[in-house]
Amino acid sequence: MNIKFTVETTPYPQPRPRVSRRSVFEPRRITNYKRMIGLKGRNVMRGRPAFSTPIHVALTVRRNIKVDSHNFGDADNHAKAVLDALTGVCYEDDASIVSLSVRKEKSDREGVDIFISDEEDYHADR
Repeated sequence: MNIKFTVETTPYPQPRPRVSRRSVFEPRRITNYKRMIGLKGRNVMRGRPAFSTPIHVALTVRRNIKVDSHNFGDADNHAKAVLDALTGVCYEDDASIVSLSVRKEKSDREGVDIFISDEEDYHADR
């Protein structure tokens, strides 16, 4: 089984946790971004059980950057935000991810393309 979907919004990398005197928190824009990814994941998974076997994840992060640079956050931090948002939604635990591919691209259409496949479909495509 595999799933593929796109979340069309400005992608944000997962920042370091912020600490106040009372708690640890993350910026609201990150919370909203992860919530949007989770909702899209739930819509895609409707009627399907979450992956519980080893899976492969491929992400393409697209940003509308005007300068000649791909410096819009570290790829691993972009992956962390997306993977955290989809844990318990598309897969039971992110420990089941056996391979991860993250690509950053400049584009007029901002968003994140997400592809998840299980071992069987991954090897069939190779």
